[in-house]
Amino acid sequence: MKNVLAVVIVAVVFGVLVIGAEIYIPADAPFAGTVLIAESFYKIVDDVQVPLDIAVWQGANGVRNTDWFDTHIEAHPGDVIVLDPGQYKVDVWILTPRITVTTDADAEEMADIWGTVEVDADGVILDRIAVTGARKNMSSGHGIEVNREVIDRITIRNCHIEENEWTGIHIIGPRGKISELRVEDCQLIANGMDGMDAQSVEHLIITGCTITDNGWNLEQGVGVRIGSYVISVEMHDNIIAQNRFADVYHKE
Repeated sequence: MKNVLAVVIVAVVFGVLVIGAEIYIPADAPFAGTVLIAESFYKIVDDVQVPLDIAVWQGANGVRNTDWFDTHIEAHPGDVIVLDPGQYKVDVWILTPRITVTTDADAEEMADIWGTVEVDADGVILDRIAVTGARKNMSSGHGIEVNREVIDRITIRNCHIEENEWTGIHIIGPRGKISELRVEDCQLIANGMDGMDAQSVEHLIITGCTITDNGWNLEQGVGVRIGSYVISVEMHDNIIAQNRFADVYHKE
């Protein structure tokens, strides 16, 4: 049976406009394996419930149906998904736009995703989560994957991204352009390839981050790789040091 998690405990409503709800995932929830966060998972065809086909990067020809995922979390734009601290051996695909995924604010430690987090929706905020460790499950080996085909803006802040086999924050997708990629107050440490990369980004903002010791799995590994079609770069108050090939590599 599919694990379906959608525990809404807070909703803010003004008139009939729902601003957002808080979806709390306790440490003992069946949050495991391959996790899909989306607004819906099935359609009705001739009175039969049929799984939806969705475009994801880690899939056969870029498509999986929703029954392929072990766990479903229903979330809608404006919702906040709150995780208990602890380690979760999962790979996560986010398809709902404009949601926030974070750790319980009262917890001293972060929720640690021991796998890949793939963001396939616009306006997502990842705040105070960890993405760490070697490849497992369906992982690509990257920590956070940002799909430029569907994202205009994304914010990654207060996150700890360490010891992934390849890149800590990695841009995916063969086409598309991101208007703003914002990485704030994050630690990108000891990832096998790069701390992070960027391509086809109009405005790249990296502030208050520690980006060190990346590149142990690739001789050309760097701290920050600025690739093609990055128009504007804003970097300040960062510590970027001791990365294998270069601390910041800007493709001319």
